[in-house]
Amino acid sequence: MIEAAAARNLRTAERFLLAPPLAASFGTSAVAVCDISARGARFRHDKPLETGRKALLTLPVDGRPSPISLEAVIVWTQADASGRWVSGAKTYGAPDVMTSLLAQLQTSRRTNRIEELRASDRFDLRPSIAATFGGRPVVMENLSARGARIATPALLPLGTSAALRFVVPVPGVVVEVGGSVVWSGVRAVGAGVASGYRAGIAIAEKPELLRLAIGQLCETNNATLDTHSLALKLKIIRARARQLAPSYQAIEASGIPAEQYLLIHSVREELRLNPEEALHWYRRARIVINDPTTRTAAPAIADHPDALAVWEYLDRSVDPSIVGRAFSLR
Repeated sequence: MIEAAAARNLRTAERFLLAPPLAASFGTSAVAVCDISARGARFRHDKPLETGRKALLTLPVDGRPSPISLEAVIVWTQADASGRWVSGAKTYGAPDVMTSLLAQLQTSRRTNRIEELRASDRFDLRPSIAATFGGRPVVMENLSARGARIATPALLPLGTSAALRFVVPVPGVVVEVGGSVVWSGVRAVGAGVASGYRAGIAIAEKPELLRLAIGQLCETNNATLDTHSLALKLKIIRARARQLAPSYQAIEASGIPAEQYLLIHSVREELRLNPEEALHWYRRARIVINDPTTRTAAPAIADHPDALAVWEYLDRSVDPSIVGRAFSLR
């Protein structure tokens, strides 16, 4: 069995929020880079970009005589609430170039480290929930057991601490937790003037209460797992499984490819480490376990909720009989 630390390493991706966003270009398109890591970037733009499109991401950086250009490919794109578009791109840059770029952005205080915000999966709220932060009205757009993203009429200073309060519509439970602002930025710009702001709130208390709230919101279809975060994390898990597979060749004597064994047990550990995420997948498992089609397609795990949850997480991309055999190995 893979140890918890190894599984956590499979999903570690240090990312930095850029505040304010960095004006840049992707090919011929003007973009505003919102966050960046050594392997990718997320940016906003006015026109849709096709998934799979490749171009140079050109970033002008203070203190450098010329912009930095990185090869990049769009891996996801979606419309945002302001009518603009947001895309995630995989970037390809020499490690020393990326290290230097991130260090320079940090030195100039343009970045905030946001890795900790991804320690727990986020759930998008549809519709958004009216809330208060420090007694002032805000709109909560997504939620996790360790944080939330809110929309605010005014820019919130970093480090602001206050109570975040909201009501779960069904069954009408009031949730109140202490939180602090770890990032804040412009949500939308109209006629050159900021018309709204967003802030990330870190929450370090009452995780069980937040998990309960997330579960209730999921049960009423008011919350769904943030699929873009999930897709990115699964790509990281798959990449690391491929990287570690040569060290686990002995497992192949059981008839299970080492890469798939690592992938299955890493997802299993991921669900163990994140109860609120597990709730989503076990709910899916409860639904499919009674589906005759599923029982025909996956007889080996049809009565095994844990294995079904992992199979669903992996988008049924692994043979269910291999999932079942991997679960039986210790």
